Amino acid sequence: MTPMSLAIQIAKDRADRSDFADYDIPDIQTAYAVQDALTALEGPVGGYKIAWNRPELLSGFGVEAPAGARVLKRSILPDGAVLSAQDHSTLMLEPEIAAVLAEDIPIVAQDADSVARHVGYLVPAFEVLDRRRAASRDGLNIIAQGVFNAGLVLGTPSGDQIGATHVRIGDTVHCDSANAAPEPPMDALAYLANLYAARGVQLRQGDVILCGAHTPLLPVAAGDDARMAIAGLGEVTLRVE
Repeated sequence: MTPMSLAIQIAKDRADRSDFADYDIPDIQTAYAVQDALTALEGPVGGYKIAWNRPELLSGFGVEAPAGARVLKRSILPDGAVLSAQDHSTLMLEPEIAAVLAEDIPIVAQDADSVARHVGYLVPAFEVLDRRRAASRDGLNIIAQGVFNAGLVLGTPSGDQIGATHVRIGDTVHCDSANAAPEPPMDALAYLANLYAARGVQLRQGDVILCGAHTPLLPVAAGDDARMAIAGLGEVTLRVE
């Protein structure tokens, strides 16, 4: 199958909320080619995410470097958004720091210092994921299919400092830590800028960049309220109905 024919099947799977299926994807280049084709079918893009940017996660998914995936513009929701549990097969959240770009990032080699000049602000965000009852640990298929992304909820900024992270769903506290981020946000942003620049893709003004999860995946269900607060930076809330 060609990358586009695989992408057409994956797009149908995602639209139908069918169980996640592994396809014949032989290498990392093919995985990203399928993701490119899937984006062409489902776009436009409003942001990007990094995945597996903790070293201990890489071997578990059979990959050598963190993954990237697109976030569709229509799936980027404001603070206080209401998610429908019925619109997802296996709804989960990841609390993260998001970088919102004030300028396009040039397609040249980037590092943390150079990408920082193009960031408007940082803010807490919840990544929304639909794992579609996945049992797969095949990193190539997960990359090709968008690393489970189903959108994000963008928080409200209140400052420019990164302090302690507090994450709560209902009455359960999932994180209360002074240092919960998997890596500095600008390092994650530089990695994604370079990853997609190698594919001829430029990160653009207004894009929202998810910089890595502060906790393991958090399942949510109808009736749940979720809140993430980062001291000195802001907070994000959502409700599931």
